[in-house]
Amino acid sequence: MCGRYTQTLNADDLATAMSAQDDTGGEVRERYNVAPTTTQPIVTARRPAQDAKAQADEPEAGGRVLRLARWGLVPSWAKDVSIGSRMINARSETLAEKPVFRKAFAARRCLVPVTGFYEWHRTAGKKRGQPYFIHRGDHPGVGPAGPLLAFAGLYEVWRGAEQPLVSYTIITTGPAVGLEFLHDRSPVVLPATAWDRWLDPDYADTDALAALLAPAPAGVFELYPVGPEVGDVRNQGPTLVERFELPAGTPDPRAADPAGSAPVAGEPATAVDAAAAGQAWAGAAEPLDLTLFDDAR
Repeated sequence: MCGRYTQTLNADDLATAMSAQDDTGGEVRERYNVAPTTTQPIVTARRPAQDAKAQADEPEAGGRVLRLARWGLVPSWAKDVSIGSRMINARSETLAEKPVFRKAFAARRCLVPVTGFYEWHRTAGKKRGQPYFIHRGDHPGVGPAGPLLAFAGLYEVWRGAEQPLVSYTIITTGPAVGLEFLHDRSPVVLPATAWDRWLDPDYADTDALAALLAPAPAGVFELYPVGPEVGDVRNQGPTLVERFELPAGTPDPRAADPAGSAPVAGEPATAVDAAAAGQAWAGAAEPLDLTLFDDAR
């Protein structure tokens, strides 16, 4: 899953890295502890300018926009925004089936720019888990140079108040290679070669889109332990991502699971996951060449 992440790039850097028009009005802030229901930048397809309603609701193919949205999807039919706190993640396996996500999956897909995220390793008998900071690895297909990762997301526009509310959710799939010991779900990272196709509202082949939502292969993520301060959403600042030295003699949790109880860190969770990850990331060695999507399909 993904319940806390970092976004430490400014609007100019994000817009440049993602080849997007900046529509945030300078409201992007460096955040080392992004929590649900806060307002963060996302990237969507360019919106047409014919009328105000279409501008907010109907994306247009052929360009990208960096805009602000609330984390936690609020469907257009919701009575109030409270449902959003329960919709911070969407399971990739059921996007086309669940009414809350189905329409957004068909036409309102987005990228969620992040510079890392947190996950907790929990052991029996301990009240608190050990947090880990998971950040970009050295896989060449992730995207432009730098710390940026692009999570796959969906967005909606809710009009139940005086001002429209744009909200989003982060899509999760099976565990990424190397993160199996932390959780059985991981956020979907899209290679740069897939960004255009994912955002294109006119692309209607949901089966082909679903094939992109595979666990990240080896090299996409790296991780290390961090201090417990990240557990408090009020804490911010670069000290949250400083490496935390575990007490001497602490066993490596990646080797703690008995054989056969879970996938081995560094290996695909299943043969199906391995094939899907390879298909989604094939041909992604040229980060800036967005014409290579057909090789990654």
